[in-house]
Amino acid sequence: MAAASQKPGTIEYYQPEKGRALNTFNRILSVSLGIIEHEGGEALNTNRIAADSGINISTLYHYFPNKDSVLHALYTRWFDQLRLVADRHLGIRQAPTTLKAAYTSYILDLLNIDGFSPKAAVELERAIKSRKNLLDLDNRIVEQSIAAYAQDILAQQPDADASRLTVPSAFMLVSIWGAISIAADMEEADYRDIAEHGAEMIMTLIQRAAS
Repeated sequence: MAAASQKPGTIEYYQPEKGRALNTFNRILSVSLGIIEHEGGEALNTNRIAADSGINISTLYHYFPNKDSVLHALYTRWFDQLRLVADRHLGIRQAPTTLKAAYTSYILDLLNIDGFSPKAAVELERAIKSRKNLLDLDNRIVEQSIAAYAQDILAQQPDADASRLTVPSAFMLVSIWGAISIAADMEEADYRDIAEHGAEMIMTLIQRAAS
């Protein structure tokens, strides 16, 4: 199976469901993310991943045929965590006076995703954008996750006139991703201030849309 999938253009990978194989899979991703976070995506290659994971290259290829497949797995896992964050915020109808607090809380949770620091997220996105084979993946996941969930939070505002409170997804994305990017170079103690600033940017967009 692994040998058949070792081709330059693939982003597919094998994810086991349990046992030692799953532990190895998770270790590979953890090691890879650590390299990306501290050294950038340029430092990531299959030989380095195998060596730092304590496995041989053939074992790595059993799970991941190339660098792109590792990046694909990491990015998918990051946004799986993002969806878990969003699920905690959706389904709660927000009063107009608490909408800013709702966005502050949402962004703050994004900055505190377990296993994916803001620095790791920013470097991972940068690595994805440097890989031609993964550009469509990046655009799809970002637009359908970060911005879409931000729109959903807005849509839950009671008595909101949807036609007057339409904020383009791209603007939502800029506000939230901007907060993540800033946090990448800051200390965790600064995260709340960063989240509040991001929420203020979104509120400004909403007010302009409503005017």
